Amino acid sequence: MSLFNSVHYILSPSIQTEQYEELSGLLTLHGATSAPPHTHFITLAGSHIQSECQGSLYVVSETWVQRSVALGKRQPEQYYSTDPTMIFSGIIACATDLSSWDLEVLSAGITSLGGQWRTALTHDVTHLFTLHEQSDKYQTAMHFAPDTHMFILTPHWFDDSVQAGCRLPELPYSWPDPEVLELDMLQATMGHEIVVAIQYSAGMVYHLTIIVED
Repeated sequence: MSLFNSVHYILSPSIQTEQYEELSGLLTLHGATSAPPHTHFITLAGSHIQSECQGSLYVVSETWVQRSVALGKRQPEQYYSTDPTMIFSGIIACATDLSSWDLEVLSAGITSLGGQWRTALTHDVTHLFTLHEQSDKYQTAMHFAPDTHMFILTPHWFDDSVQAGCRLPELPYSWPDPEVLELDMLQATMGHEIVVAIQYSAGMVYHLTIIVED
């Protein structure tokens, strides 16, 4: 049976042409059709969808299509919400060598804001949280990262995303050289006089300054 055999989709007109054609091609290749009766409305993550667009349709982000194809298995629609408040929608997270308290906070936060949590480093994990490079999970994740495109991050990314109310770019938090840990080390060296100011615009970090108070 094809991956999207029972999927009758509508693609949002807000999706740009190139991505629209890519998604349409993937859906058609794997057995979906755009003919009615429609079952899925596919749009961009974080989109505001009016109630009349939903009805009995599954409303999912474009990531639902991409991840289903990448994993070779149709993913549960409820984890690919387009609700802007579900900032971890589409994420499958795991952690290594963190305290039980940190694990509880991370797993509860990820799942309550749209994501999924794994205790083991399974092939579908998209984000691995760690504070150092010594664990077996870290080494395995880094080895396969070029193929899986998994993000290997410090937990600071979770904290800052929740505080900002949006999913922040992963790069400043990514191993093997997370910038946020370098800032922490600088702050520890200079004592409490250093203040790190991060400003947000449209949900994205666009300015990072270090202010040293007299």
